[in-house]
Amino acid sequence: MSFNVGDRVFAKVRGYPPWPARVEDCIGDKSKPKAQKYSVLFYGTYETATLGPKDLFAYKDFKDKYGQQQKRKFFNEGLWEIENNPTVTPPGLGGLAAKLQ
Repeated sequence: MSFNVGDRVFAKVRGYPPWPARVEDCIGDKSKPKAQKYSVLFYGTYETATLGPKDLFAYKDFKDKYGQQQKRKFFNEGLWEIENNPTVTPPGLGGLAAKLQ
């Protein structure tokens, strides 16, 4: 599956549940989907990561599976943002470290 800038997704990083995120950039050769990488912004934490397509799940297709409230810090805020403010711009420096200061 391929994604475009602005697409809402759940992004999977080891050690975390699939997290609400937005595709910020497409990196690599689009004619080779397996070589494609995506820069994503995680809602709630404003952290970023570069992930392959196997780690991204279309938001609308996986909302019922991954879009349940959780106890993890900032996850529920991320769910709210992906639904109600999907074009959010990270405040200041962004990132979880900035939020915890």
